[in-house]
Amino acid sequence: MEQPKANRREVQKAETRTLILESARKLFENQEYDKVTIRGVAGLARIGLGTIYKHFPNKLSMLAAAFSDDLKNLYQDAMATMPDNQSFQTQFIHISKRFFIFYITHYSLSRAYLSHLFFYERKWLDEINTFDDNYAQKMAELIRAAQGRGEINPEKDSHILALALMSNYFFVLANCFLREKMTDPDQLAALLETLVEQTLL
Repeated sequence: MEQPKANRREVQKAETRTLILESARKLFENQEYDKVTIRGVAGLARIGLGTIYKHFPNKLSMLAAAFSDDLKNLYQDAMATMPDNQSFQTQFIHISKRFFIFYITHYSLSRAYLSHLFFYERKWLDEINTFDDNYAQKMAELIRAAQGRGEINPEKDSHILALALMSNYFFVLANCFLREKMTDPDQLAALLETLVEQTLL
């Protein structure tokens, strides 16, 4: 049965958006941010400039959209591969390491994502903040389960603890990956694990 025209348009719009962001990722990965242009993205994607502007008003919005999509995909992958019947600490390090591996594998792209984070438009900041809030809620849920197993002090507030652990993660990401330019995911994960152990005491 043929799809209604409205549905076909939505599918085509989504496919075009995906093509734009895939092309933008390739350029951000292989060029410095300042050297990437919307015209360059259009050329790589083989679509008109006007088509890109229908989806994204500027280069920064393309970067932010790609980052937002990658965060969601990374989270889904991390959760799908998270080991069952393991301690919360093991699960948290597993999730974090999946992100570290992505950032290091896509080094230039990830540095562009993270170094421009505070310059994103409100729409994208809100979307990323919503992702962080949902992630914190999931971590709090896992913490409560660990408290029920006797792994974590039941008197600790699960939500506050989740935020503290996320702060540990962001510290390693900002200080070690961005500032120190460390590129070993095992080393990053080991540093994070040391911080997590102290936080969970």
